Amino acid sequence: MAERKNVIELLDIVTLRNDDPETGIKAGSEGTIVDVLGNGKAFTVEFFDEDGNTIEASLCTEYTPEQLQKVETTLTLT
Repeated sequence: MAERKNVIELLDIVTLRNDDPETGIKAGSEGTIVDVLGNGKAFTVEFFDEDGNTIEASLCTEYTPEQLQKVETTLTLT
């Protein structure tokens, strides 16, 4: 089986490549993939502020794979 280290999947940790002016989330911010849309064409990412609170606007934004950089794979659902 081929290694899929660059494929973004549910519960992966990612960073934002560029600032998102609509949500105020800065490039380099880490978030967790909470939904995969269109078979990986877009993602819902839960980003957090400095206090650990969810940035609600991030949950209403669809991010493309080009906007995200995979940091690590988290747990596997069975």
